[in-house]
Amino acid sequence: MQVKKYRKPGVLVCFLCLSLACFAQYTVRGGEGSPLKVLEDKLNRIEVWLVYGMEGVEISYTSASTAHKWYRYKNRILENEPISRSAQNGTTSTITGLSEGYGYFVEQESIPTSYCVWLIDYSKYRYTVNQLEATSSNPCSFVQLSGDQPIPNLVYINPGGIPATVNRSFDISYNTLEWSEADRNFHAKRIDLSVADPYKNNLLAAPLCDTGFQLTGDAFATHFGKGQTITTEVYPAVKVEAHADTTLILDDYPGGNSGGDGLSAPATVSFRAIANDPVAAFYLWTIYRTDDEEGVNNPLLRYTGEEVEYTFREAGKYKAVLEVSDRTATCSDVSVEYDIDVADSWIEIPNAFSPGTTPGVNDEFRVAYKSITRFKGWIFNRWGVQMFHWTDPAQGWDGKKGGKYVQPGVYFYVIEAEGSDGKKYKKSGDINILRSKTIQDERIE
Repeated sequence: MQVKKYRKPGVLVCFLCLSLACFAQYTVRGGEGSPLKVLEDKLNRIEVWLVYGMEGVEISYTSASTAHKWYRYKNRILENEPISRSAQNGTTSTITGLSEGYGYFVEQESIPTSYCVWLIDYSKYRYTVNQLEATSSNPCSFVQLSGDQPIPNLVYINPGGIPATVNRSFDISYNTLEWSEADRNFHAKRIDLSVADPYKNNLLAAPLCDTGFQLTGDAFATHFGKGQTITTEVYPAVKVEAHADTTLILDDYPGGNSGGDGLSAPATVSFRAIANDPVAAFYLWTIYRTDDEEGVNNPLLRYTGEEVEYTFREAGKYKAVLEVSDRTATCSDVSVEYDIDVADSWIEIPNAFSPGTTPGVNDEFRVAYKSITRFKGWIFNRWGVQMFHWTDPAQGWDGKKGGKYVQPGVYFYVIEAEGSDGKKYKKSGDINILRSKTIQDERIE
């Protein structure tokens, strides 16, 4: 079977037109420094170029064709005017004697209108500032810059007649502090950011230290070697950021404050505030009961200082709140708070231990307890002879009398105690001492 191939001229023409359009390109030269293409809008088929001064500015257009017709427009492409002064050199044509604020373009026979080139003489719109200030209506959160001169807009008109603006780019730098959880401290940090407009809708995070704000740019001025850097006077920081550490001061025996819910009264807690000194100048610790409706109005402690210790002597629920203010009392931070639960009292007594056999493991007779504030204990042998007496529940009996181990067997205890919640305890019972008879210094009582 013979297959016939058909070629559609229209498709070929379109393909050639697209190929020529893709090959075509503009080049802008002249002015002071190198012209800069700052925007390419493919949807609206327009390029925006900045030049610094119009002296010697020219636009060249290169394509596969040698038939170039130049036009320009001011308001929209349909209201264009032809340009007769063009020089053709092979497939490249060039126009000179140009004016800024116009869109220039080429038309070729059988080829769609190419991109337009809009020229802006940046020397007319260069931004210069003589005085820069950092102010804020809410200095606890943000800072805003202001200059003594407005920033001129870089406006172009797209082929459809719609005005648009080229965004500038400015660099802003300033110092602040940053909190590190690793070492629980503040460290210096430099903030560097780029913005289109340093004055409009650009709220900078308030610094945690005194600093100057440095403005550089814009980027277009820097490109043409006309960049400017200006710094504000030192901005006195007022924002504060507070952190804190707590330390529970344990008894020698951890049985009271380990295990179970809540702390064991009396429980001494050390509170230490950390903030961005010297901006942070005033510290206030407040401790009150949360299980009392009037607790917040009747605090147990109000202390002005960075560090404080407090002993919780009664069972209940408490809150410790830190407030840090700056040296001008403009800003404060009250985000640091701790909930503290002091457990109800209880006491448990073991019935056996093995002194001298497994050092560090069940080798002392100790009670387990929470929130015991008063304590007395006695241990007797079966004949009623006192073996040991103690008044601190954190202490224990090592199974010795007169420096020597007593004989294994059954002994008796009597314990009287009172909890921080007022509950009274009176307990008695027997203790079994388990120990190998190979220990030579045992004593029979």
